[in-house]
Amino acid sequence: MDIDGWIEGAKQSVLGSLEQQVYEQATMNNLVDTALKALVEAAVDRVQVQAPMASGVASALMGFLQPLVNAADQLGLDDKIMELASSRGLDSALRDRVLSGLTRYLQDNGGRLMRVALDALVKKVAQG
Repeated sequence: MDIDGWIEGAKQSVLGSLEQQVYEQATMNNLVDTALKALVEAAVDRVQVQAPMASGVASALMGFLQPLVNAADQLGLDDKIMELASSRGLDSALRDRVLSGLTRYLQDNGGRLMRVALDALVKKVAQG
């Protein structure tokens, strides 16, 4: 088998639509929603554990949010809490911090992630 020909064929036949298919699969499976929820919940857990040793800002944020979340659960005010957080800029600050953390992760792990993607591609194509 001509390996160069095989690679060129894979590039032409698979990679052309792979981005769209990955996007559609991620969307159908709520991949980022699910992963992001788990990441943020785990990060909040770590902040809460480390809060006594963390900066005063982190402690203050956790102290501010906890009573609001508890009250929202009891009173059914989730939407009001979201509006309040949004009006105070918490949503955009959260967005910026989450994107920064994810970007840093992707940059630090890009080579390994590329190998994972290439391995998946090669194995799937080899299976037929």
